[in-house]
Amino acid sequence: MSGELVVGLGLCTPIGTSARMTLASLRAGLVRFAETEVLDEVGRPVRASRLSLLEASLSRTERMVALGRQALAGVRPLLAGLPKGRVPLYLGLPEAGVGAEVERESLVAGLLAGAEGRLEVVKVHEAGRAAFFEALAAARADLHSGRAGALALVGAVDSLGDGASLKTLAAARLHLGRQNPDGRIPGEAAGFVALARPGAPKALGLEITGVVLGTALGVEPRPFAQRAPSLAEGLTAVLRTLRLDAVAGGRRVEGVLACQPGESFWGTEFTRAYLRNAALMPEPLRVHIAGEGLGDAGAGAGPVMLGVALHRARWREHRARRTLVYGCADGGRVGACVVEMRFQGREVRRNHESCLRQWPLDSAQGGRQHTRGGTARRLQGADARGASAHALRQHGPGLHAHQGQQERHH
Repeated sequence: MSGELVVGLGLCTPIGTSARMTLASLRAGLVRFAETEVLDEVGRPVRASRLSLLEASLSRTERMVALGRQALAGVRPLLAGLPKGRVPLYLGLPEAGVGAEVERESLVAGLLAGAEGRLEVVKVHEAGRAAFFEALAAARADLHSGRAGALALVGAVDSLGDGASLKTLAAARLHLGRQNPDGRIPGEAAGFVALARPGAPKALGLEITGVVLGTALGVEPRPFAQRAPSLAEGLTAVLRTLRLDAVAGGRRVEGVLACQPGESFWGTEFTRAYLRNAALMPEPLRVHIAGEGLGDAGAGAGPVMLGVALHRARWREHRARRTLVYGCADGGRVGACVVEMRFQGREVRRNHESCLRQWPLDSAQGGRQHTRGGTARRLQGADARGASAHALRQHGPGLHAHQGQQERHH
């Protein structure tokens, strides 16, 4: 089977400062939706999903640097074990016009400072929720042509949890609240995926967790930002490209993951695109939305949802091997990929099944009970008091290990 291979993953989100913690929290149904210090036009606190280890006073760029450097820590051991030389980095960032302005040069410099000289930025894609997929497509092309060597790092980082971004969203009435019951909860996330060309993992001694079977990019002519009804032309074209691809569209996917917040606009858009590409979709259709657990993580949702796609089959969803992941930006950029999970032999399978037996079931009844009970308290305690807090204090500005004020969750 052709395709680029996933050999590493690093994540940092409000529900976990590592890939393992984030995925376990999503599995358990944990959220970090809490009222902030920012008030909307009717005097109600704006709710957001923010990493509580970060000071609320940090700017958007500072939050993104801290999130990104912590996510990079997840792939730093992999980079340290590679032959000398710089690994190409393909980076996805927020789109213009959504939230506070990002100081791009300071952000990139801050991320590279935490990489100990092992990374070299090849290209930056400022496309919001589609940015990760644009970076992924560029990395795949360079790996295929040989320009990127044997391995590349694809990442994305975003934050809408800073005060200026929250005020901007509140002024535009985009946030979930009394004036907009169909709004979004601002969030933040960062993630990096190590991608290798076929044959390289064996030579480098790396474990394969998945394979990227195909990517597709497009533009929606009637995007969310125009506030006009969407005909889903952009998403339809992207899904059609994947459906007609000999590898990615060879058979139906077993799951669909969307990097979208919870507004009804995105559900309507997907429904129209789905009906035109039903041959690619799972039956019965189930779509998992990033906004349910992360809020609107913007560009940062892409690597998180790819990580979910490569671990869903370990969550007792044994048929969920092949997954469609897509993201649509407010400005109209669209990106998607099809990924397939890989088990590394019987021993690894036994290890994963052993871990599964220690995790709670994610059922409509049992999952929520565990979320409110001891499992949630243990995971939240690890988020605040564990080794990740120590790492964040070292690598990110304005961070503290304790929770300080008690959050009110909704």
